[in-house]
Amino acid sequence: MIEWSPSLAVGIEEIDEQHRELFRRADRFLSSLSTPSRQEIGILLSYLRLYAVAHFGAEEDWMREVGYSGYKHHKTEHDRFAKDLLAMSNEHERKGTVGLPPERMSLWLKSWLEDHVSRTDADLAKFVLTRGDNRRPVAIASR
Repeated sequence: MIEWSPSLAVGIEEIDEQHRELFRRADRFLSSLSTPSRQEIGILLSYLRLYAVAHFGAEEDWMREVGYSGYKHHKTEHDRFAKDLLAMSNEHERKGTVGLPPERMSLWLKSWLEDHVSRTDADLAKFVLTRGDNRRPVAIASR
């Protein structure tokens, strides 16, 4: 199980709400790993991947808009997450295999999200808040 915690809040409501949604989707995905339906796992994996890409895109646009000096490093982390998630999705879909090992996916996803939000995203929020910049990231529909 992976849960959002108030300690992960970065202090910018739009970003915090997107992170809460990302954690909800990650938790839904991880819960599905214990079910026998490969199709359901594939659907939820795609659902998680699509939201992550939308969130990362909005966050990256915002970083460029505010002139964030840590943009390159931050984007590199996003790109690595997307690449790793796609590789795991491909592994899950590979014919003749049992799919993703739930423990591996769970540990990776929880560790990455908690570390990225509490460290990398927190640095971005500090940068924006200390500058008093009132520009906010684009909201993402959270269906």
